[in-house]
Formats: sequence, C-alpha cells, structure tokens
Amino acid sequence: MEIIRVPLLNANEDEVDIVEVCVREGNEVRSGDLLFVVETTKVTFDVEAPCSGYVRKLSVEKGQRVRVDSLLCVLASNPNEAVNVEEVPASNLAQQFRASRKAQELAQRNKLDLSSLGLTGIIKESDVERFLMERAVVKRKAGALKREPLQSSPESGQPVLMYGAGGHARVLIDLIRQSNEFFVVAAVDDDTPNDEVLGVPVLCESMLTELRTQGIDHAVLGIGSTRNHQRRAKLYDRLVAAGFKVPNLIHPRAMVEPSVSLGIGNQIFAGAVVSSAAKLGDNTIINSGAVISHDCVIGSHTHVSPGAILAGGVEIGENTLVGMGVTIFLGVRIGSNVIVANGCNILTDVPDGSIVRTASPLPHSSSA
Repeated sequence: MEIIRVPLLNANEDEVDIVEVCVREGNEVRSGDLLFVVETTKVTFDVEAPCSGYVRKLSVEKGQRVRVDSLLCVLASNPNEAVNVEEVPASNLAQQFRASRKAQELAQRNKLDLSSLGLTGIIKESDVERFLMERAVVKRKAGALKREPLQSSPESGQPVLMYGAGGHARVLIDLIRQSNEFFVVAAVDDDTPNDEVLGVPVLCESMLTELRTQGIDHAVLGIGSTRNHQRRAKLYDRLVAAGFKVPNLIHPRAMVEPSVSLGIGNQIFAGAVVSSAAKLGDNTIINSGAVISHDCVIGSHTHVSPGAILAGGVEIGENTLVGMGVTIFLGVRIGSNVIVANGCNILTDVPDGSIVRTASPLPHSSSA
C-alpha cells in the first residue's frame, strides 16, 4: 500500500489547488501514470504513481484547495485490500520543518517519517539521502560488529576507535598498523561521504556510545586541525567524557628518549625526535621530522608541524600551532593560542594569542 499526499512545492505556501484529478476510485494504474495535477502560485506539478496498484481512498476533487500533506489517495495492491489511513490533523500541519517536493518523494519511497529526523527549517533531498545512507551504514556495520566478536579479529592488539576519517586519520591508521599494541576496529565521522577509510568502516558519530558499550575502551583523535585548536580540544574532551582511554601513539621510526614525560593522547610521527627531559601535555601532535630538544615543555592540544626545530628549554603553551620548518631559539617561550607561520625563525618570546608571520628580532645581549 502506497499513501499519496499533497507535496510541498513552495516553502512559503502551505496549500495547493487541485487542477486535475486523472483517476477514479478503484482505477488500476501503473507506475508513472499521471494521478493529479496540482498548482501553487509559482509552479504546476504532475503527481505520478510511484508504483502500480488500485486507487483507493480518493480524497480530493478538481478545483479543491487543500493543505500540504493532506491525503490525495492510496494505491492498494489489490482492489479488495483493507485500507485504513489516518489523516494528518490540521493542527499538526504547521510543523517546525518543511520539506521540498523531492525530499518528500524520496522519504515516501523509503517509508520514512520526516518528522522523525529531528530537523527544523527546510528539509532538502540531500538531507534525506544523507540520513538514509547513514542508517544503512549503521545497520550494516553495527550488525557486522555484533556478528564478529572483537576478540576474533585476525589483527593483534587491543581494538581502538578512530575519531575522524580524513587525511590525519589515514596517517594514524598506518602508524597503528605498524604497532602490535592496537588495531583500528572502526572510525566515526559525519563529514565524509565514504563508508570506509583504508579498509576501516566509517560510522556516524551517534555510534560512539554503542561502540563503547561493545567493549572498545580506547579511542584516538584522527582530526589534525591546524587552525582551530579549540575545536580539536573539544573533540578530544568528548572522547574522554564518553569514557574512552586515549593512548599515546609513537611511530616506530620516531625517537623518544626514556626521560621524556608524556601526558595522554599524544601523537608522535615518523622521524620526529623528542629529546631528554622534554615534557608533553595531552593531545599534542609532534609531526614528521620535528625536533623537540632537551628540557622543552609543550602544552596540551599543541601541534608542532613537520620539520620544526625547537632548541633546548623552549616552552610552548596550549592550543598553539608551530608551522612547518619553524626554528625556535634556546629558552624562548611561545604563549597559548598562538599561530607561527611556516618558515619563521623565532628568537624572542611570543605572547598569548599572537599570529607570527615573520622572524622575530635577535634577543638583546650585553656581550660584545
């Protein structure tokens, strides 16, 4: 049984005129047959049969003005099928959302109640397509995880969740695969159209809680934002609040001295050097080829980009970006929420909230 209702043709008009009624009660129709012609002040639209069937519950006549979402008719599978359709009360027609005609048609074909999406404003066809895709991925991947217990995975180590599915996540997946400590069981990301990344299934973020209850204790932040460190810090805090343990990840080709002090959730990439007595907070990125010399202190959520070199005793505050190829002089302090552009030579202290685009002047010295 297929329910045919008045489509929304214009987001600013709640009613349409019935220009033509091309069928009668009990008529047999085929998919694509013209059923009705409806009209607003801006458009005339042909309502076609989405499937074959028999016209039942014909509820409109030519010349009538009816509200959007009102019943036009029902297409039953046979002429004697029992048909029971509840009309939408007029008081419920003034919803907090409106749907485009294509969105309504797609929802109708998939037997989807648009009011169940929790959306407001105008719902577009792309919104419905995204919801249907996510629902299919969640069902398929969640079912696969339930059918295959985590302990039966052919990969060694503990299962870990990847938060993100972009370029940074791909680098981390390769890093993790070179270690026997973890294996990536799934990634979550609402901003990618793909359902896998390097062979890892991608789920929507609403799966976070379910994955945690399935026994996944660890998660890593696979989002390497270079300009919005406050957002990256909030995503990290979300993982911690959800009960995940966020491990330190160290590439096997990085060099980290035994005396280095590490918080949690730090990511140290291939070719990086973290020297004696250095201290890293939480959720830092020490990218490929970066050098953190002895006694340096790196604040939480800070990103030291590829090829940057920090001399001994440098201090960097939280939420700071040190660009590619930057060099920082011995003992210099860089504040929090700072951006240092690529290639700068930093010779003097930098206050909180600064954006540094050029080399700083030489520090004052009393020696000849």
